[in-house]
Amino acid sequence: MIIEVEKLKPAVDYKFAENSISKGSKTFYFASKFMGRERRSAFYAIYAFCRHTDDLVDDNEGNPRLQRMLIRNWRKRFLEAYREGRSDDPVLNPFIHVMRRYRIPLRYPLELIRGVAMDISKKEYGTFAELRRYCFRVASVVGLMLMRTLGIKNARRSKRCAISLGIAMQLTNILRDVGEDARMGRVYFPKDELARFGLTIGDILSHRKTQNLVRFLKFQVERARGYYQEAMSSIATIHTDVRMVIALASTLYREILAVIEENGYEVFAKRAYVNTSRKILLYARLVLFGYPQPSAGGA
Repeated sequence: MIIEVEKLKPAVDYKFAENSISKGSKTFYFASKFMGRERRSAFYAIYAFCRHTDDLVDDNEGNPRLQRMLIRNWRKRFLEAYREGRSDDPVLNPFIHVMRRYRIPLRYPLELIRGVAMDISKKEYGTFAELRRYCFRVASVVGLMLMRTLGIKNARRSKRCAISLGIAMQLTNILRDVGEDARMGRVYFPKDELARFGLTIGDILSHRKTQNLVRFLKFQVERARGYYQEAMSSIATIHTDVRMVIALASTLYREILAVIEENGYEVFAKRAYVNTSRKILLYARLVLFGYPQPSAGGA
């Protein structure tokens, strides 16, 4: 009896990865349900790797020596798994499988690790160029990895979509988590832009809500929306099977900006989120009317 070689390979277990996204990001988990099973599993694996990498730093805030040790060890274990093509780790094994299957360049996860490590010692940013570099490393490279799994028609435009959407989402994260980050002594807003609005790092760390802060936050919200528009201008290059998923994830995340506005830019005492009923309404609107066409201009 002839046994096919493929059947001898152990199945890759994505349950741990799925649990990671279901607990860590209800928005992304909701959007992932509209993917086919194979792409959904790849999405889970990439998310779990990124989440675990980020948690190594976030869960050990205040202990930079431990954070650096954990990040170095994680990078070493990842590279060993990459060379061997497998791992016993429930996060690394499915991720390595997805990397091999979809030919994800090694530089992307390494760039992510480098970006997460920035949070250990870098608590503030001088300019938006510095912040944009950080956003690229911790968010845009995630999109670039996902694009490999989602079907690409025009690689150049798809990359632009992934990069812009990653920056938009990370800027949204920053706006949503201002209070939480400030409590950890971290401010992501560029110092030169704060100064333009008559603000300082100290104003953010002390949770001072002023009219200058509201004007500043309005500026940052509009910048994030510009990046969402820029990303969606390239969405037609994405495979039709997953175009809706990208549009939905973008719509749900962009809605956080609307919630921030509805909260009167109270970013210290309230953490903006999109509830389930609102997500369902946004999905129905997207199905019925499609994604709004981007206006001229952008970020």
